Amino acid sequence: MAKQNETQQERRQYLRIKKNFILSYYVLSDPKTTHHDISQLKNISLGGMCFVTSTKYASGIKIAVELKTPYLAGTTSLKGTVLESHEKAIDILYETRVMFDSLTPQAQVVLNKIVSYFDQQGQTKT
Repeated sequence: MAKQNETQQERRQYLRIKKNFILSYYVLSDPKTTHHDISQLKNISLGGMCFVTSTKYASGIKIAVELKTPYLAGTTSLKGTVLESHEKAIDILYETRVMFDSLTPQAQVVLNKIVSYFDQQGQTKT
């Protein structure tokens, strides 16, 4: 079992933290960009995030995310590409994994602070 855990850790480029921040998201190619779905974060790293969605998204779909944390007054805007949507409850809930596209300098700073803070608190997930 230790061998499998070592393999999983080795394949991860970024340290993940497991926190349940609120976020809103929308598909970038959707012409109705005024419609933002609200969800909850499952985990996040400098490379991407996993959050719960009510829709299954195909790999390659571009998504914009507005992340809200209790540690910042505003929101942090992130853009990424869907890697997969894994069904958690039949036709109701999906865990959607998103890889970040290029991060803005502001988003990079915020993510670094979040990951660093929770890593020091021992609240990371490898």
